[in-house]
Amino acid sequence: MRSVPPVLALLATLACATSAKAPPPPVPMTQAPPGSPGTFTPTGEVVWKDLTGAGPRRVAAFDDWRVRGPGVSLTRSTDGRWFGTFRGADVVLAVTPGKVSGPGVELSLTFDDKGSIVVEGAWGGKPVRMLLAKDRISASFPNGPVELTDMGAGMFNSYQGLLQINGPSDMPQIVLAMLDVMVR
Repeated sequence: MRSVPPVLALLATLACATSAKAPPPPVPMTQAPPGSPGTFTPTGEVVWKDLTGAGPRRVAAFDDWRVRGPGVSLTRSTDGRWFGTFRGADVVLAVTPGKVSGPGVELSLTFDDKGSIVVEGAWGGKPVRMLLAKDRISASFPNGPVELTDMGAGMFNSYQGLLQINGPSDMPQIVLAMLDVMVR
């Protein structure tokens, strides 16, 4: 029986190790309900309380059609785009499965191997990364890293702050609301 030369065995091992990995699956976006936006009646809310004293309590609310917070006021159009204001500027955000993009916003929303949601890209033109797991939220923001542990009932905390999430996990609303209250 012939043996495989060591160089060929090494090349075969390297080829397997460096083979292209399938891209992570995109997070589906919640579809707009039939009809058009009516009166804003929040179904969800995200509250951030900075425990370091560096910032005030910040709240963003959302429903099927809107996201309202300290830095965003967005409304979904019937074609799925979101329009309104982002940090004082008029914007239109395109939303497709796993993507939110527009002026100052370029986000990728995917699932990792454990089923957690990974949000990466730019918010206000600055890099952000957020991991939303069942037991924790881990983030890298322009204003610093954030590590939060699940306390139950939609509450996450650390020495940095307290994050409370109420309502449905509609996408992209909940991510837009979270970024709006947590990123200065």
